[in-house]
Amino acid sequence: MRRAVRILCVPNFSEGRDEVTIHAIADAAASAGVQVHHLSWDYDHHRMVLAFSGTPAQVKRAVLRAGAVAVQRIDLTRHRGAHPRIGAVDVVPFVPLEGLSRAEAVAFSHQVARSFARQLRVPVYLYEHSARVGRVRDLPSLRRGEFEGWVGKRLTGERAPDFGPKRLHPTAGATVMGVRDPLIAFNLNLRPPDPAIAKQIARRIRAERDTNPTLAGVRALGLWLPSRGVAQVSLNLTRPDLTDLWQVTEQVRQMARALGAEVAETELIGILTTADAARALRSALQTAAIHPSQIVAVDAAVEGS
Repeated sequence: MRRAVRILCVPNFSEGRDEVTIHAIADAAASAGVQVHHLSWDYDHHRMVLAFSGTPAQVKRAVLRAGAVAVQRIDLTRHRGAHPRIGAVDVVPFVPLEGLSRAEAVAFSHQVARSFARQLRVPVYLYEHSARVGRVRDLPSLRRGEFEGWVGKRLTGERAPDFGPKRLHPTAGATVMGVRDPLIAFNLNLRPPDPAIAKQIARRIRAERDTNPTLAGVRALGLWLPSRGVAQVSLNLTRPDLTDLWQVTEQVRQMARALGAEVAETELIGILTTADAARALRSALQTAAIHPSQIVAVDAAVEGS
């Protein structure tokens, strides 16, 4: 009996305003036969997030097809948004879900990165578990300087890509790709919408994450989203095995209250695993009796019948 193999991919594209392009990218990925779990975009971030899963062959096809549309349609020389980026296809994370060891997933990511760079003529940097020994592996460092800081320059030394041309694509930049651990992308919007408070909270999280176990591995940015009039604390929980989404949210609430603000609403970007959902629910309900297997997806049509 053949083992089931499934991998999750959560690519981020530098487009959050042109819905024709957004849906063209999503449709290109879906045409590869993957299961699409999430699609969202934001005008101020000028960014879209797509989450899908499938077999390695399906996921590779989806990345290449969606990437081809993005490279053709996105022009970073005319792109300005609140979120840092270095490429039209900015980052392509892979998370093995079933039937794939980390080493096998890394080998798969190298294969996709090589094909992506060759077919689309876009330099690719490997990150996290896929990074080669001695190379920079974290996303913020690889994205430092962004598109504007590197376009037109020869990419040498530690800035040399792992695959592809030694210069950024003139309109599509570079792509960061690799296997990472499960991650929770979560935004908290403040009331009153004061960007100074959002930035202060983000600075405090970055200062405390190495000493406060509740904030272990939490990356934070304080952002102002003018089209929505929203001050946002944008978080990546990179160690959800150690941190708890509910407890992180409560920490941010406390920091906001100390500065005279409240958390008005929150936003989940991408997916949340059942294990992480159960952990947060246990904290919120103050119970130890919830297991991931007790969280069951129910089709809305069935639920309402």
